Amino acid sequence: MSSRSRSFALVLCAVLSTGAGRARAQVTETSVTLGWTAPGDDSTSGRAWRYDLRWATTPIVGASDFAAAQPLAVMPIPHDAGTAESFTVTGLLPATDYWFALVTLDESGNRSGLSNVLQATTLESPDVMRPAPVPLSLVASTATSVTVGWNDSGDDSLSGRATLTEVRWSYAPIGEAQWALANIVPGVPPPGDPGTAQQVTLQGVDRTREVYLVARARDDVNRVSALATAVHVPHLLDTAPPSAPLGLTAAVEGTGVRVQWEPNPEADLRGYHVFRSLSAKGLYTRLTTTPVALSTFVDPAPPDTLLAWYKVTAMDASGNESARSVSTRVTLRADAPLQWAIAPPYPNPSHVGDLVVLPLTVPVVGSTDVVIDIQDDAGQHVRALHVTNATPGILKLVWDGRNDAGRMTVPGLYRVWMRDGARRELARIVRQP
Repeated sequence: MSSRSRSFALVLCAVLSTGAGRARAQVTETSVTLGWTAPGDDSTSGRAWRYDLRWATTPIVGASDFAAAQPLAVMPIPHDAGTAESFTVTGLLPATDYWFALVTLDESGNRSGLSNVLQATTLESPDVMRPAPVPLSLVASTATSVTVGWNDSGDDSLSGRATLTEVRWSYAPIGEAQWALANIVPGVPPPGDPGTAQQVTLQGVDRTREVYLVARARDDVNRVSALATAVHVPHLLDTAPPSAPLGLTAAVEGTGVRVQWEPNPEADLRGYHVFRSLSAKGLYTRLTTTPVALSTFVDPAPPDTLLAWYKVTAMDASGNESARSVSTRVTLRADAPLQWAIAPPYPNPSHVGDLVVLPLTVPVVGSTDVVIDIQDDAGQHVRALHVTNATPGILKLVWDGRNDAGRMTVPGLYRVWMRDGARRELARIVRQP
């Protein structure tokens, strides 16, 4: 045996190869198949005792690199000198560079020199695994925004790094069928390593409505994760009414009246209600059963009267109603009076204690205020009757026959002066015992 030991220095080193023209077939995603010719125990004769085959993910340049390299758990068994040997190294990582080298030993422990160093790159693994789902959680919300957070998914389930995270939102629930139609949330950060905490804020959202947000991850071959359960953000309770409508106008249109106004600026506006009165300070009746969406309304059949007044309110989606708008007046008849007038009082003559009716015509334009000055036959003041904000048309003003002090007047002739600014009209009343 000593002669073998002394001659072992002449043992030929193994030459590693993946095989000419067969390298692609002998390299997979997780394995490399190596080939070499078996050296002998003594030079080119006999059979070596053992192989020491090692690999590394960094270049093997010399003995120190080989010593630091990873030995195989199960070594190939040497055959007779000149035999074509092969061995498949398994358990490797895809798309990774590896370096392989071989040393041969005889039964006395003598080691050959280092073989050539073979470099091989494992194949990329076909991407058949989609990223893991991306569950969102609610972080914070305000009257106009919603912030959600998540932990990044991986390229392949929970490993690797995904290429893109998409977050979408809607005012309605989001499933696979609704995903493409949902709104994209801008500003989503790029994915980090799996488990990286992320968040994004959706701005300008109407919190008086329910909001839904959902996310999914996308990898480099455009595989997408399944949708996780969407975050459901309940609506905020809205108690603030809209502003009162502005710019109200009304005009006769055919047999009806068209009322128009400026649209309200509120985003959650539901519509408007329209009201009508037959006097400036009278009771207003609502004409709309449900809010009208447009800022115009036609009153199809207003009453047969001289004038009508209209007001409008605004309603929001939460049912809050604004204050009524400033009223607008429309003249419904062409024969409407244009100035104040006084008709003959009745009954006339009247008796002490009788109520006397003073018929007044109230104009549709100008002042709706007038003063009635009742004087005796000598021109002395007896009673002043003030008419304020009268409804245009015929007003039946009643005199109870008393003076300003509340005492009943005596029989005689009385003059009734109506003063409309500078205009004066006269009527006479005869009072009998």
